[in-house]
Amino acid sequence: MAARRISYLISRSLAPTAAPVRSLLCGGGTWGFQGGIRKHGTAAALEEPIHPGVSVDYTQLLINGNFVDAASGKTFPTLDPRTGEVIAHVSEADAEDVNRAVSAARKAFDEGPWPKMTAYERSKVLLRFADLLEKHNHELATLETWDNGKPYEQAANIEVPMIVRFFRYYAGWADKIHGLTMAADGPHHVQTLHEPIGVAGQIIPWNFPLMMFAWKIAPALACGNAVVIKTAEQTPLSALYAARLLHEAGLPEGVLNVISGFGPTAGAALASHMDVDKLAFTGSTDTGKIILELAARSNLKSVTLELGGKSPFIVCEDSDIDQAVELAHFALFFNQGQCCCAGSRTFVHESIYDEFIEKAKARAINRTVGDPFKKGIEQGPQIDKDQFEKILRYIRYGVDGGATLETGGDRHGSKGYYIQPTVFSNVKDDMVIAQDEIFGPVQSILKFKDLKDVIHRANNTRYGLAAGVFTKNIDTANTLTRALRAGTVWVNCFDVLDASIPFGGYKMSGIGREKGVYSLMNYLQVKAVVTPLKNPAWL
Repeated sequence: MAARRISYLISRSLAPTAAPVRSLLCGGGTWGFQGGIRKHGTAAALEEPIHPGVSVDYTQLLINGNFVDAASGKTFPTLDPRTGEVIAHVSEADAEDVNRAVSAARKAFDEGPWPKMTAYERSKVLLRFADLLEKHNHELATLETWDNGKPYEQAANIEVPMIVRFFRYYAGWADKIHGLTMAADGPHHVQTLHEPIGVAGQIIPWNFPLMMFAWKIAPALACGNAVVIKTAEQTPLSALYAARLLHEAGLPEGVLNVISGFGPTAGAALASHMDVDKLAFTGSTDTGKIILELAARSNLKSVTLELGGKSPFIVCEDSDIDQAVELAHFALFFNQGQCCCAGSRTFVHESIYDEFIEKAKARAINRTVGDPFKKGIEQGPQIDKDQFEKILRYIRYGVDGGATLETGGDRHGSKGYYIQPTVFSNVKDDMVIAQDEIFGPVQSILKFKDLKDVIHRANNTRYGLAAGVFTKNIDTANTLTRALRAGTVWVNCFDVLDASIPFGGYKMSGIGREKGVYSLMNYLQVKAVVTPLKNPAWL
């Protein structure tokens, strides 16, 4: 029941009513549209940042169950995106530290108790960990918001409960992983064994640090593997804290190793390491290509990639416009627009286009932007200066390319990496803002005339991660869901990300699937065992 409740909140699936959508978990705070919200201005950004009220206790590398300095002694700063100021200095891993972490993981897998434990015992460790995550929700959510800039209410009321559910889901799978028996053409007994793959290297992004940590390590550990995970250099803090809790839950030393560092050094060393058996990466498509090449040039390790997207959100002519505007707004602006599956191409039927534009503009103007620790804030700062400047460049590309800037288009306030919620109309398919993954609070609204037109245009992209469809007509929904070349199609909802639902993309949005039963196969080898039968009673 809790999972359904969380999914409802994050998906923004709308009931047929004009009343505001209120979060049951946000202490009465508003998560959806309501009239009278203060328009985005500079006031919130000019206020003194709220002090998070927690200490940063874990900044070293976690190798073989211990927090240790980098071999070089080097550190790097992790910054508060509200101000650009330093939160803490974190140990900077390089190739030598990756070697230490992989060696610890290899020893834990080859000689340690984790893969030799009963699956039931492994599941109990994961369940204890889930309980600890739940207990330390505030600390985890605070570190996530401080390091990343996402609203605290989002982190505490949606994301941490989701990862708790995620670990409980895979704890449930641990003792249900088994092979098959099958008939042979002769007198042989044939069975398959599903064995852990060994040492898994994992590289996660900065937009959902805790959720990506969970998506990666939970299935790997449930299958009995050892893990070396590299966090994004922008957001190392929450994963280190969570890893400490996992060891408190009883995880043996060396089974999980967490390294903080940069892609060209630590990331490349992990991707090309000869003693890593499996690699999983979430990030940009361009970096994914490099990861795949490094894996192939080393030991041809298997690779799972969850990459970029330019997802269409299709609003059909029969739609309730107010509900469609709200859902399209959520699909794009959630998490400051920093979602790989964001509905970043909003296709609206020509018969309702003008009305949709006016209401989408009004909704963006009424979006609350400010300190993410403040109650009721919908949008915090972008992750860092580079992303901030990249988004502003794309906004300029939109203006220069001939799109109509309806609202926003500039920084919000004078401090930190806040950007005004931005809406473009009259966007054409060949414009840069309609083709590239902006990864920010910039909504591009395009006009279409019929289903044939929108299907062709929605699929005319190098990406294929997700899509959204908003319609009252089941035939229209069925036509679109089968025609769209995307790994997930949400109908009259968006971002429903339950633990059981597989996630991954077509085309250049990735290879393989994460979450659900499909993710288990990323971390298992299948072995066929064939034994002769002497005088069998049956075959």
